[in-house]
Amino acid sequence: MLIRCFYIFNVLFLFSGIFGGRLTHGGRRFSLILIQLLAGIPLLAGEYLYLARHFDMRGLRLVLFAEIVCGLAVIFMVWRPPRLSSSGTRLYFFIESLVGATAALMAGDALSFISVSEPFYATLSFAPYGSIYFSALFVLIVVLYIGWCIEQFWRGLDGAGRWMYKFFVVGSCLACVALVWHLSYRLTYLTLLPRHFFLLALLLIGGWLLMVSAVICHRLLNRQLFVSRKVVYAFVLPSLLGVYLLGFGMVSFLMRTFGLELSYILAWLLVALGGIGIGLFALSGTIRRRAHFFISTHFYINKYEYRDEWLAFSKGLQGVFTEMDVVRALEAVLMKSLYTTEIFIWIGSVAKGYQMVASPGGLNGQSPDAPIDSHDPLVTFFKDHACFHLKERVPDLAWQEVRSFKGTFLASLGLTLLAPIAIGPQLVGVMGLGPEFTGGEYGDDDFDLLTALGGQAASSLLAVRMADELAHAREKHVWRRFSSFVLHDIKNAVTMLSLLQENAPAHIHKPEFQRDMLELVDEVLSRMGRVEKRLMTTDADIKPVNRSLDLGFFLDACWQAMETRLASMACQIECRDDIEIHTDPGLLSSILENLLLNAFEAGGTVVTIRAGLDGDLRAVVVVIYDDGPGIAEGLLPERLFEPFKTTKEGGSGIGLWQARRVAVSLGGDL
Repeated sequence: MLIRCFYIFNVLFLFSGIFGGRLTHGGRRFSLILIQLLAGIPLLAGEYLYLARHFDMRGLRLVLFAEIVCGLAVIFMVWRPPRLSSSGTRLYFFIESLVGATAALMAGDALSFISVSEPFYATLSFAPYGSIYFSALFVLIVVLYIGWCIEQFWRGLDGAGRWMYKFFVVGSCLACVALVWHLSYRLTYLTLLPRHFFLLALLLIGGWLLMVSAVICHRLLNRQLFVSRKVVYAFVLPSLLGVYLLGFGMVSFLMRTFGLELSYILAWLLVALGGIGIGLFALSGTIRRRAHFFISTHFYINKYEYRDEWLAFSKGLQGVFTEMDVVRALEAVLMKSLYTTEIFIWIGSVAKGYQMVASPGGLNGQSPDAPIDSHDPLVTFFKDHACFHLKERVPDLAWQEVRSFKGTFLASLGLTLLAPIAIGPQLVGVMGLGPEFTGGEYGDDDFDLLTALGGQAASSLLAVRMADELAHAREKHVWRRFSSFVLHDIKNAVTMLSLLQENAPAHIHKPEFQRDMLELVDEVLSRMGRVEKRLMTTDADIKPVNRSLDLGFFLDACWQAMETRLASMACQIECRDDIEIHTDPGLLSSILENLLLNAFEAGGTVVTIRAGLDGDLRAVVVVIYDDGPGIAEGLLPERLFEPFKTTKEGGSGIGLWQARRVAVSLGGDL
């Protein structure tokens, strides 16, 4: 069964070389060649190990077939003639596929007639110029050609490229040298030794490990496969379990293949260790974050999924009303995204400085006496720099100034990186980060992420501040408007009392003055009572006390009570029907008083009050007409009843708003 699997893998490897050779894109061809080398070397090493363990005719035919197939596949992968046309390309592909398949079949047929002295156990000698001889010569030429290609590739690299590919080239050279040594020995002495195959397999595996380490560490197969990190992270634990079970099975298989016994103690020890490892990964947040860091830095071009981090921060900012809500959302996304637990945040303004509002142990764990003054070198530094990194590769004079002035401060907090919370030139705050717990260094990806999050946080902080300032401004505006309304009535009362006080020493003994004084005091007390009542109706619900009254008689009484105050204005009351209503006379009179005073203050000289029943509305309607200038169009129809909206000089805009509230409380409208 194992022999058949090896043959199938070799044929697939041959056709992968044929199909891969058709690629015209240089980057894709190079990546495919790397993948094929990484797959072909362990396949060939496994076949060498099999022959070293089973040194017989079946194993020998397998190895010789594999060597020829690998040689053909490498030729198809590396050597490509110039392309002429699309039709010529298809024809050439058909021809080379036919040639490759024919060569593989001929190799298998030729190797089936190998003439050797059987049986052989420790050594095998073969005749010159036979199938074994020419197959070894062919493979040797191919290996030498590969070595020459590797040397040309190394010469074409610059300094950075050589640093990236050094282990890959060393591993490739090790594999080539091992094959050249073995094939040269085979051609020179016409002898095959099992220990040579065993050593050759180990050398190939050693070279393969060097190549794999270079591919992983330097991301030599860095292709843009758009796979979400969430999918990869969710796949890690099942993959580890699968790798563990596969490795356990491979160990058992190899030990049985080589006749070794897997003891009871070793088997259950491996099971226990695997369970412990998987449990630690599932339960340890630090280990999982290190796995995330390894995946992000070795399998992706960018360290972060900026879109996911931005969406997470945007979601955290939904429904925030205070600056601390924004700070907590920013701290949460930094804790989740960055590979550090040492996070400090300052917020403020250039005018007032910046106060620490978040630290790893909370403000109780860190002294709040760590502000950043408005004249701090950091504030000046952030005007022209996106971040401050203690390990800056190319420091400038501004960086050196900050380092000299803030070195002790940064060391006391354990900070490595500082980034501004800013939008444009406006610095709203500062973020401070300690070193990564992974042992890595902050790079461009971290700077880009902090810049994006800092700008978004600054926008939210400014929006919250503007909302607070607007709310305070509205409160002050309302208070000024409302105070002017209340103070107007109080001022009138105070003025009358002041006149009374001035005239009292000279006229206190006169009965007429005493009578006028008592009437004035009653008027002032009544006015103050109305002010108190209005204050209460603006903050509490209006609760009418209803009783039955005649509407016509009520309107006449209201006008008589105000006639002396509105002496320059005439009034005509028209109430044709005897109308009896059930309402609060005090509240209704306050509405009429407000409307009549408005007409008088607007310059009206004649006012008409009409009352009657409206059959359509099934209600009592009271209409007041006057000959004044009318109401500004901009206040009609609804803005007239908004508080503090008025066109009257010195007006407060409270009267009609309050009058409408009273009317609604009586079951009507204004």
